[in-house]
Amino acid sequence: MSSERRALASPELLDAAAGFVIEAARREGVRAAVIGGLAMQAHGSDRLTADVDIAADALIASLPRGKALSFGGEETSAPNGIPVDVVVRTDDYAALYAEAIAEATTLRGLPVVGTEHLVAMKLAAGRPKHIADLEVLVLREATDLVRAEAIVRKHLGPYAARELRAFAEEARWRRDRGR
Repeated sequence: MSSERRALASPELLDAAAGFVIEAARREGVRAAVIGGLAMQAHGSDRLTADVDIAADALIASLPRGKALSFGGEETSAPNGIPVDVVVRTDDYAALYAEAIAEATTLRGLPVVGTEHLVAMKLAAGRPKHIADLEVLVLREATDLVRAEAIVRKHLGPYAARELRAFAEEARWRRDRGR
């Protein structure tokens, strides 16, 4: 995502943009799934977002070429003008993203990365908005924290798994005390 501020978009516009990108990926044989703020919304969060983030196993050739993302992939846009980040990881997180795409479920008619993989992605990203999302995910009853911890251990290591466990305990403590 570029450093400029973007206007927040409606879920309908975001879903339409994601649908276009996912369909373009499918036509090209690229495996892809929704991540980021739109995935959070699909899983029930009230998180707002201005763009669509798609994890993919390759760039989608039919999309307009854009600026390269520092962590892999590129910025582009959907025909409705919604900015889209197509994330293609070739670094230490490539296996996490590949597994997340392979295990995505269909929500709102789109392949969306599951909450347990989102936990690992948010923990790895570590930016303030990702930590806020992480708190929502670990407090969500539908998130299988045992599975999330196993995914984190597998892809991020044992220290990160301990960090996740401590984070979840602290988040529950704050919630239980109304903080």
